[in-house]
Formats: sequence, structure tokens, C-alpha cells
Amino acid sequence: MTTGKAFRNWWTGQGGNIAVMGALFIPGVLALGGVAVDFQFTIRQKNKVQFALDSAVLAGALSRQGGASEEEVSADIKAYTAALVAEQGGKIDCAPVTVTYNPDNKDIRGTIRCDQPTFISDLIGWDKLSFRAGSTSTYAVGNADVAFVFDVSGSMNSYNRLSLLKSAAAVAFDELLPDDGPNDGKVRLAVTTYNNAVNAGAYFNSVTRSVQLSADGSNSAARSNYDSHNDARMIDASTGKRFFYYEHEYCPGGNCTGNWNAARRKFEDASVIDTCVYERTGGDGASDAAPGSMRWIGAGNPRWNWTTGNNNKRNGQWEIESSGGDSSRGAYDASYAGCRASGPVPLTDDKAVLNAHVQSLTANGGTAGHIGLAWGWYLLSPNWASVWPEASEPLEYNTKQNMKAVILMTDGDFNTNHPTAAKSSFRQAQDLCDTMKAAPSKIQVYTVGFQVPGSVQKTADGRTILEYCATSPAYAFNASNGDELTAAYRSIARSISELRIKQ
Repeated sequence: MTTGKAFRNWWTGQGGNIAVMGALFIPGVLALGGVAVDFQFTIRQKNKVQFALDSAVLAGALSRQGGASEEEVSADIKAYTAALVAEQGGKIDCAPVTVTYNPDNKDIRGTIRCDQPTFISDLIGWDKLSFRAGSTSTYAVGNADVAFVFDVSGSMNSYNRLSLLKSAAAVAFDELLPDDGPNDGKVRLAVTTYNNAVNAGAYFNSVTRSVQLSADGSNSAARSNYDSHNDARMIDASTGKRFFYYEHEYCPGGNCTGNWNAARRKFEDASVIDTCVYERTGGDGASDAAPGSMRWIGAGNPRWNWTTGNNNKRNGQWEIESSGGDSSRGAYDASYAGCRASGPVPLTDDKAVLNAHVQSLTANGGTAGHIGLAWGWYLLSPNWASVWPEASEPLEYNTKQNMKAVILMTDGDFNTNHPTAAKSSFRQAQDLCDTMKAAPSKIQVYTVGFQVPGSVQKTADGRTILEYCATSPAYAFNASNGDELTAAYRSIARSISELRIKQ
């Protein structure tokens, strides 16, 4: 008998038994499959409930941080979660959220129990599947140091932009430093502005490390800086005035032979633009390295070039001496004069100081956005701690539960750089953003474009400098009117508060 025939005989003989076994086995298989289907659906429902609870507890932490009472926060968490759960469908039945508070670590804990009706498993007596979800968030724990960088170039005078900026900034300050919230110094804000340059203000000497020069000109450090053709300011120790030191060519009978008088002469200048600062030199330009002696291009707006060569030195001498000490010509390039009359506001939680500074802003000049970005970074950098007042010293980059953010606002292209700079403002800004977003600083960069024209310069891949610099696309905002500008700053402020909580 062949194997095939034998199998057929066996199957025929066993048919009745197989039918009986199938009648018993198939419902079990179907029941197990139904349980699997119901189980997978319940998992999806639980994930949705978890998301709803996470969102509700985080929102509650934000409210608590802003001064809301425990009772108010609990009611909001319960209502918010219930509303989101109701949107899920599936006839899910959840008990109200249980909300608890830990006063020691400022934790808010939300827990919820839900029953999900089954669709198939009830055939075997399982009419529902139950699960629990929990979520914890904290408030008023993380530190946040935030530097606002405002464009105050001349175009900000158009279409009421500057006034709208002032209003939007006040909203952001209120969000981050609420009047009824815990004002414990954990949130500190700083402000710097830029046009052609940044005014270092009272911090100029600390920033540029200007040389203290004796009245008789004998200071060796000053001579060394002159000999290296450095054009930064020096300070007369006796008068406190800043001046340039230069050699005077000996020209008997008008015949100038390159015989330069070793005795230096000082050119005094007490103008307010003395504290304007442009790009840093060399590798410092794209870093937050601590300030070093004279490592700045054009600190004080000098226009002449103290490079070697008689003609260059003669031109510099002529421009000084023919001007008769007039800072409007000769000593200064007028196109690079006129940075903001006041310096930056270092980190503070004094909202009144911040608002007063912003409300005093005026607009003029060009758009050197890269310098504004750099100074936003300096205000947050621990490498600059020695420059700022003790209460404004930035925390170290590796400080736990600390986030640092720069918020850059502009209405146009980055189109102004010092004539001697190696790169355009646009390219320098790219370098700065690359470095400040990377380790160890890991600065969160938010950008706000306000009525930026479509013709603005773009990178090779089609991004504006604001899109390029932002930490992610979600961090880049565009506003076409005052309401959208205010909404952008409010959204950024809330994002920063969330980041503090999530740390």
C-alpha cells in the first residue's frame, strides 16, 4: 500500500473525530484572537490617555509656576484630561484624575484608572480591560538664563516696528517673570541690542582690556600695542579719557623722509561712541572665549590703518592732525559711528530694569546681526563671568537643571560688517550659530523674523539666517504684524518654561 493511499484511508476513517475536535478547538482559537485584538486596542487607548495626562500635568506645572493655587491646578488637570479622553472615543470609561503634590521637590503627580470595553473578548466573559496611567512634572526647579537680542537698525523705525517690538518684549518679560510667580532668581533675563555695532557701555574696559597708560606715555604695554599696529583704545590713567597713541613723522622743511619721532602723542576723545565694539579678531570671532587684551576690530571706530609702511602711517597721521580733534572726521568713520548709546543689561530678574531699558530704545544705522548674536552669547557664557556683576554671572554650561537660550529678533538681512572683517555679517552669523548650539554651550536659539522681506539673503540650501540659526524649525518664528510678533514671543516664553520643567 502506498503512503498516499494509507493517509487517505486514515483521514476518511478519522473524519468524524476531526470534526468533533474542530468544533471544540476553533472557538478557543477565535477567543484568543479576540483577546489579542482587544488587548492591542486597549494599549492604543492607554497611550492616548497617557499623552492626555502628560499634557495636563505639564500644563498644571506651568500654571503652578505662574502662581495658581493647588486647588485651581487640580481642577484644571482633571478637566483637561477628561476633555482629551472624551475625544478618544471607544467608549472608554475613566475615573477622575487623582492629583497629589510633593512640597519637598515641587512635584505634581497625576494618576488615572480607566476601563476599556471589549468587542470580542466578552464572548468568554471579559467585558472590559482595565489599566492605570501616571505622570509627574515639577515646577519652579530648573534655572533659565535667557538673552534677548533686539535689532535696532534704522529700518525698525518703519511701520511702527520699534513700538510693536517694545510691546511684545513686555509680554515676554511678563510670561517669564510673572508678578504673582515665584521670583526666586531661577529665571534671569538679559538684553542686548545691535545696529552697526554693539555698545559695550560701562563694560567696555573689561571687555576690550584697554591698557591703562601713564600720562607721560611711558607705559611699555601701550608701546607694545602700538608697535603691533593695534588700533584699540588706551586710557589715560590721570584723566580717565581714552585716546590713541601715534608716532609723528619728522619732516624738516616739509621734506618727510620716514623719520618717525619715537615720542608718542596722544589724541584725546571723550565722545560717547568710544564704547562701540565690532567683531573680535581671528578665532575669537566665532567663540565665547574670555575677553583678551585688544582682540577687537575697530573698538572705538578708528578709520585709519596702522599697518606698516610710510604712506599708511602718514595717512593716519594726516587724518588725525587735519581734523583738529574733531571726532566727526579724521579719527572716525562716520558710517560706523552711532551704535546704541547704552550698553547691555546683564542677567537679572528685575523686570522693571528690563522694561525701562527696552522702552528707551531708539533705532538707527545698519544691521550687523552677527555682533548681536555674539553678545547674546557673551551674556550667557561662564567665560565672561568676570565681566558682569556678581548677581549676573552666568552658570557653568554643565550645571544641572539649567537651560540657556538666545532669542534673536530682526526685520532684515545681516548686511553690515566692519570693512576689515574677513567674512560678511551673514557668514559670521552662521559660524557663531554653529558654535553656540554645539557642546559644551548647547545654547537654545530662538529666532523671530519681523516683516522680513522675501529678498533676504539665504544659504545654499535656501534657508534664511533665522532658519539656519534656530535650534529647530519649531524655534523659528515669522511675524507680519504686531499681534503675530506678540504671539511669537509669548510662545517662546512658554516653550522656555516647558523646557525648565522637563529637565
